[in-house]
Amino acid sequence: MFQITDKERAYLNEIASEINYPKGQIIFSASQKTNEVYYIISGLVKIYRTTSDGRQVSVALRYPGDFIGLAEVLSNINEREYSAEAMDNVSILIIWKDSFKKMLVEMPEFSERLIKLMSDRLREAQNTIYDFIMNPTQGRLAIFLLNMAERAGTKGEDGMIHVRLRVTQEELACVIGSARQTISSLLNLFKEDGSIQYEGREIVGVNPKKMKKWIEE
Repeated sequence: MFQITDKERAYLNEIASEINYPKGQIIFSASQKTNEVYYIISGLVKIYRTTSDGRQVSVALRYPGDFIGLAEVLSNINEREYSAEAMDNVSILIIWKDSFKKMLVEMPEFSERLIKLMSDRLREAQNTIYDFIMNPTQGRLAIFLLNMAERAGTKGEDGMIHVRLRVTQEELACVIGSARQTISSLLNLFKEDGSIQYEGREIVGVNPKKMKKWIEE
């Protein structure tokens, strides 16, 4: 999470526009011109790429307090390589590229923290590759759900992370490279084990201690 300061938020309010996206709406698409940077105020955003046969491959989830669309702007790439979709109702600040680059110059501490954010994402990508190599499907799913819960939830006195994960089985299958039927079976196992708790169709609790038993170090 990139927590902006009051000073930075005031600056952004001067140069950015706040837009609300309903669940399922595309925020930006591959091949779209790279003219904006986005800051997530609330909601979850899926970053994905579409294969030649039309399948969507999810590569990341972004949370409130995250910037998206950074890599292309900072690298001066003219067209986006990935797409972004609202996974629930999302509020976003949209900042035009030139205004954002001016902000980087005028606020060096902001620029320094942004570099750290990009470094953290590189490390996250490296860890994801390692986890995919080292873990079978159940381990990859456990890692993903645990990371989501830690980012979006609150740890209770009972040791559970209380959260509302609105991700579908199809979306989970895309993220970890599996079939929806396999995800369904594994989620039932996690539920029986006490690793996760459900309310309706939403995961509302994750037990870190039990979840980690599914993960191979």
